[in-house]
Amino acid sequence: METKYDKVKNFEGSLHLRSCKHFSKQLALFDEWMELYLEPLDKISSGIHLKEKSPIIVLLARMFNDFESSKLLLLYGLPEQANMTMRDIIECMMLIRLFGNDSKLALRWMENLKEYHPSYVKKRLDELEIDCPEYAFYGTLSTLTHANLLSVVSTVTEKMLTNNLLLQTYHFGGINNPSWIELVFNILFIFLSVTLASVLPPVYSPYMSNPEEWWNKQVELSGKLKELLGDSIQFEEVEKTGKGKAERDMVFKKLGLIKIKATFFDKEKIASDKGFPDS
Repeated sequence: METKYDKVKNFEGSLHLRSCKHFSKQLALFDEWMELYLEPLDKISSGIHLKEKSPIIVLLARMFNDFESSKLLLLYGLPEQANMTMRDIIECMMLIRLFGNDSKLALRWMENLKEYHPSYVKKRLDELEIDCPEYAFYGTLSTLTHANLLSVVSTVTEKMLTNNLLLQTYHFGGINNPSWIELVFNILFIFLSVTLASVLPPVYSPYMSNPEEWWNKQVELSGKLKELLGDSIQFEEVEKTGKGKAERDMVFKKLGLIKIKATFFDKEKIASDKGFPDS
């Protein structure tokens, strides 16, 4: 006999299959990004300076798992839950930037369980003149992570009936809303692109077997991402110099960040979504 929870599991299983098909282009690109993420890690995690590198390696592993869990949550129709792991991605990105330039803070974090609030990390990065464009999303994702009305917008759908009656449907389990899921997917890709373009190169460069090939692949994937996102985000390639900065970097214009954030609460788009096709 099918239980109530069986119905939830069956729906999420069906939703997962349909979302994998619907987002096949995104998933193929995600695979390429993650392969590039993993490429130099075996060399980084070995050697005589492991103690100094350990905090960064721990964060690289955690951030990788955050990307994976965010992707899986999205494919099961749980974009609001994905916001939690995406916010953690931002914290990992910022700490990796900081620890790459301040080994004392890194060891204190590792050995003394010292915690650094993102606002403190941002202040230290500013003092070191290290950009962290991902921080522009931290406030929004913090709002969407806590239990408030904005963070549960997709949990209930409303439909006006005749005689001014309002039908409310509450979703226990995933939501069948490609538009909402795609929006969060795009933001996940932005974090992944920034990670590969500016967070990882300073850490990876001494261990790359072919730095030019790795960088060219990253630029190629950034181009594919621009095609995928269209006008959702704007890129610019700039030369970087100075402490803690890569020689080349792909950064996002603030206008692009604002455009993404402005569409985050587009309830009309969410409400008009007809769901994934059945086949």
